[in-house]
Amino acid sequence: MISTFGIYFTTQWASFLAYRVVFFLYSMWAILPPLIYLSVWSTVAGAGGIAGWSKGEFVAYYLTFMVVNHLAGSIEIHTASWEIQQGEISGRLLLPVHPGIRTLASNAGFKTIGMVVVVPSVLLLAALFRPEFHTTPGMVALGVVATLLAAALQFLIGYTIALLSFWITRADAADQLNMVLLFLLSGQVAPLVLLPDALRIAASVLPYRSMLSFPVELITGQLSGTAAAIGFALQGAWLVVAWFLMRFTWRRGVRRYAAVGG
Repeated sequence: MISTFGIYFTTQWASFLAYRVVFFLYSMWAILPPLIYLSVWSTVAGAGGIAGWSKGEFVAYYLTFMVVNHLAGSIEIHTASWEIQQGEISGRLLLPVHPGIRTLASNAGFKTIGMVVVVPSVLLLAALFRPEFHTTPGMVALGVVATLLAAALQFLIGYTIALLSFWITRADAADQLNMVLLFLLSGQVAPLVLLPDALRIAASVLPYRSMLSFPVELITGQLSGTAAAIGFALQGAWLVVAWFLMRFTWRRGVRRYAAVGG
């Protein structure tokens, strides 16, 4: 399976390089929305700060968010869903490797090559806006682990939504709803500590904080040891739920696909 993943990864890498303009635009999508809110909140904070946050701390938060947003993002609605709708999944079902491995390789390939755009952009913005980090190497290391778990969680949820294409022709509508909730509850509009209590609780109970904000909070040093442990526990719980939901959707979807002559 590892060998197959490597082959798929190399193939997807070459595919992305062949469509450089589209790839560049998708990569910029991870940067532009956080950049807008970086500008808004750093301007609002000004010299005096807001709610205990200085201008430099807002900059550090959103620059970190840009990187995490790219590394953890889901593109499965554009890959797995398309394969199902076009019938390409039929040939993949005959192979001794789960079709999700190809989807995962496409995800990894896009994120890896996308760092060519994201990293220089973040470094340039850091030089212009001067972020203020109050963190430790240990919290940054925990943030890297949390980012990997967030990427796994977004992949499982994104793949599950893509699998709805076995039943409906507009799985992208369900994905858009998920993206709206992610936008509102993941810490992109504002750091979660600045949101109203109801939204902050919803973001913590639902998987959206685990999908983006939690790794950013760790890397920027906003969490205590106890809060970090609780965050990892929630990430783990949602990963288990997302895994079983994906497996259930996959099995039911393949049965239906075979029953109608796919």
